[in-house]
Amino acid sequence: MTPALSTLAAAPSWHGGPPMAPFAVFPVVFLATLVVLALVFGVLRRGPWRARSDARAVLADRFARGEIDATEYRARSSELDRR
Repeated sequence: MTPALSTLAAAPSWHGGPPMAPFAVFPVVFLATLVVLALVFGVLRRGPWRARSDARAVLADRFARGEIDATEYRARSSELDRR
């Protein structure tokens, strides 16, 4: 009589090889993936493109409030484009 499949899956391996080896690697790979994603999104959040977009938003706000005129807005905007 053959044992049930669930019994075979739950039984430890006495034939030499560890059946749980791939599952032991999974947490390490998962944590490494989380660290890489955190680094990538952290760098992107604080990257230079973020500073330019913030500067552009401040410039647009100043123009919308009337603090600067269209000529100054265009000059400063083109300066941001060059960087």
